[in-house]
Amino acid sequence: MQPEFPFLTTRKVYSVSELVASVSELLTAHFGAIFLEGEITNLRQPSSGHLYFTLKDTEAQLKGVVFRRQLNLFDFTPEDGMQVLCRGRLAVYEARGDLQVIVDYMEPSGRGAARIALEKLKKKLAAEGLFDEARKKPLPALPRVIGVVTSPTGAAIRDILKVIRKRNRKVTVRIYPARVQGELAADEIAEGIAYFNRHKFADVLIVGRGGGSAEDLDAFNTEKVVRAIAASEIPVISAVGHEIDITLSDLAADRRAPTPTAAAEIVILESEQWFRRIEDDRKRLVNDFRLILQRKRLTLQGLESQLTDPRHRLSLLRFRLDDVATRLSSATSLIVQNRRFALMDYHRRLLPHNPARSVENLKSTLKSHHARLQEKIRRLVDAKRNSLTHAASLLDSYNPRNVLQRGYSITLKERDQIVIKDAEAVPVGETVKVILARGALGCEVKRHSS
Repeated sequence: MQPEFPFLTTRKVYSVSELVASVSELLTAHFGAIFLEGEITNLRQPSSGHLYFTLKDTEAQLKGVVFRRQLNLFDFTPEDGMQVLCRGRLAVYEARGDLQVIVDYMEPSGRGAARIALEKLKKKLAAEGLFDEARKKPLPALPRVIGVVTSPTGAAIRDILKVIRKRNRKVTVRIYPARVQGELAADEIAEGIAYFNRHKFADVLIVGRGGGSAEDLDAFNTEKVVRAIAASEIPVISAVGHEIDITLSDLAADRRAPTPTAAAEIVILESEQWFRRIEDDRKRLVNDFRLILQRKRLTLQGLESQLTDPRHRLSLLRFRLDDVATRLSSATSLIVQNRRFALMDYHRRLLPHNPARSVENLKSTLKSHHARLQEKIRRLVDAKRNSLTHAASLLDSYNPRNVLQRGYSITLKERDQIVIKDAEAVPVGETVKVILARGALGCEVKRHSS
């Protein structure tokens, strides 16, 4: 039996997953790391944190993915409609067989990059306080000289001059010609602002241009122009573009005008507006003076009602002074008398406690104690003397020599001088020493007797 598909016997048959995997490997091996530029669309970020999107140009589109760990390394946030430059590798998503690019690096390109750079610059200058309302200067009420930094041939200067001529022809306008777009525009605008400040040639500055595309306004979004406006000692009005365009110069200026025409209208009020303002101020001053005069008149009337004849008041004060003097004299006499009585009472109570009397009593007591002490000492000495005499007599009676005087003697061993108390302690024939009241005898023991 012949096979239904004879070519299958000579060719390899792939499964779908094997074919998709092979295609993915071939793409990776052939292209490796690629760089791709296009516009982001269909951007979404599910709970996994990965970023899914479509990268397209005018003729084709390709699905893309940025995994969460790589997305955390980006210094900007991708958005729909943003033109970007990507680096990654081609792969096939096996579950659906879709060709996609796995992106590991992405950066804005074209106007997208410029917009992100502008946001970074805006944050930097804001952090330095260049946009703070507290540092903005008030505009002069009646400027005599207005400085304008703009293109001398553009519509902006014509609109400014038209408004100023209409409202106040006596105001002087000084123009510093500067490019308002292109590579040299930022340098010339910044130099124009510095020029007016160096020479003090204006009371207020208008810096701006007419409307245009976002690229046309780039000079007014540069750091150089913003710092020149912030450093200006002369108040600056920024008048850039139309009402929908807000540049960094608008944020740094002391006042923002949506158009050059509006800037001129802010600086120069119409004559009728000035006359109305002066009339309003005059009426307000008149009313204020009337109120002040009325208050002063009422105050004066109140003071007049309180005034009396000074002689009558002087008499009252004199009577009051006499009364006070009388009461003071009486009070003084009474105080002195009370103090005298109190002093006498203190004297009477202190008299028994007179120190002199106490000293005399102490002296008498001390004298009596001294006499008794001397008597006791004398008696004690006599008693000790008698006791000593008796002890000496008793001691004398016990003196061995006095005993010998009465005929007694003391017998000692000749050899060791021990007093003999027992006759048996001395053998016959031994020599003994007999001590008498006067002198001593050497004797030999002949016999013992009881």
